[in-house]
Amino acid sequence: MRASRYTVCGQVERYGEAAALLAKPGDCALVVRGGVQRQFVMKCPDGCGELLSVNLDARSGKAWRTYERRGRWSLFPSIDRPTGCQSHFVLWHGHVLWCDFDDYCEPVDATHVSADRILPLLADGPANYAHLADQLDEIPWDVLTACRSLVRSGQLAEGEGVARGMFSIMTP
Repeated sequence: MRASRYTVCGQVERYGEAAALLAKPGDCALVVRGGVQRQFVMKCPDGCGELLSVNLDARSGKAWRTYERRGRWSLFPSIDRPTGCQSHFVLWHGHVLWCDFDDYCEPVDATHVSADRILPLLADGPANYAHLADQLDEIPWDVLTACRSLVRSGQLAEGEGVARGMFSIMTP
């Protein structure tokens, strides 16, 4: 059975210690050594039983980023498993958001980033939501949700195809 929430069960120094903490789908632990986040280890929330090891250390190749706000963790980007159970999901503020149709799944209880923080950053031209999030020190999922809300209100436009996730101010 798929998990709808995930729980960070602890922070340890080794993969084996992290794996020992994980009992049910959605349980996860951070591996941190020398003050550097190395891995995010998770019991697959799909219920397949596999342990996932997500790289957090950019020195070791492609790396995901963690965000901790108000005691809840988020991970960016999504986890898309091309093998095994082939699940695709977002870990956002304690929720597992399933992306079953190879499409973005918008968080249901997004923390809204205000338009007055986003719009000035787009004055010089289009920008990707992850880049905006870095500039604002916000979680990319929160910024994406805010930008899509601004699209619905007619203030922003979103690119299509490979430009999806790029936002620009609507011109009259």
